[in-house]
Amino acid sequence: MLTKFEVKNFKNFKENFVFDFTKINDYKFNTECIKNNAVNKAIIYGPNGCGKSNLGFALFDITSHLADKQKGKEFYVDYLNAESTADFAEFRYTFTFDKNTLEYFYCKNSLEELVNEELFINGKKLIAYDRRKSEKNIFVELEGTETLNKLLNGNKISAVKFVNSNSVLKETEVNKTFVKFYNFVDNMLLFKSLHGNFYIGFETGGNSIHDDIIKKNNLDDFQKFLNISGIKCKLRKEIINGKEDIVFDFGAKSISFSNNASMGTRSLTLFYYWMQRLKNVSFVFIDEFDAFYHHSLARTVVEKLKEFECQTILTTHNTSIMTNDLLRPDCYFLLNNNRIKPLPLCTDKELRQAHNLEKMLRAEAYNV
Repeated sequence: MLTKFEVKNFKNFKENFVFDFTKINDYKFNTECIKNNAVNKAIIYGPNGCGKSNLGFALFDITSHLADKQKGKEFYVDYLNAESTADFAEFRYTFTFDKNTLEYFYCKNSLEELVNEELFINGKKLIAYDRRKSEKNIFVELEGTETLNKLLNGNKISAVKFVNSNSVLKETEVNKTFVKFYNFVDNMLLFKSLHGNFYIGFETGGNSIHDDIIKKNNLDDFQKFLNISGIKCKLRKEIINGKEDIVFDFGAKSISFSNNASMGTRSLTLFYYWMQRLKNVSFVFIDEFDAFYHHSLARTVVEKLKEFECQTILTTHNTSIMTNDLLRPDCYFLLNNNRIKPLPLCTDKELRQAHNLEKMLRAEAYNV
């Protein structure tokens, strides 16, 4: 899982920005939100314009050159920080798999222009390549790459991706860690409902949500999900304009689901679509996840997400779900002024299970 992330000179992150998932406390409640001594379920708060969405784009930059999945290029046009004179952005990821630590550092001029890369496992450099140097060979010391043609010679492909795609690695502990890392990145997912079915990572293409529900025979399950979520309705499928689609069923009459569902229901439909895939997702970032939800529905969605193993980050402005009944203080983060901290590090007070976290926020008891 991802245990630490750093970025510099990307969008609004001019100075080095650090997101550390290992700053946890010894709380005895909601322990399922922690995994391998790192935060596995996180909710981020911050004022408008502080960089919550850009943090998601920064985290998912890694998928643009390592995974052949959805890229969201339109959100990476203004790539470098506008106030900085630096020529590239810097990214550093730290992952932990079992007891092994993998660090991946790289610089980029733009979404698709790598400057250099370095990959370490347990502190040992195993892959490196710098396009600014005259040397055109990849440095690689993974077992099984001895006969690999390491000459990139101007090829813009990531050196790490090149090694992964063209090597038959031996089954060593180090190589297994490398494979776990690559699978993790390959199965990362970011989505948001404010731009339709906008997403980055995990899969490609613009699948129709309704077609997906119908083709997978999930209509009854989808109706049950809506009902449990507080949206009382009955659904059925009908032929509309020559193809099967979902309608609201009123017995003798039906009306189009697409044309009549509220924004909250449509947002929940998008969540249902991706929820069907979460068992195969390694890391999910949902930006403004409850933008169209009633506060009670937002809580229901968080509870549902806690059922999945994937590392989860949500952004929101909804303070009603900042409660120890749902997560725990070290899983709530405040983002502002190019810094992000879990609640226990935002106050001198020792936060306990009985504390009203939302009330303290409204009283301005936290300082990022």
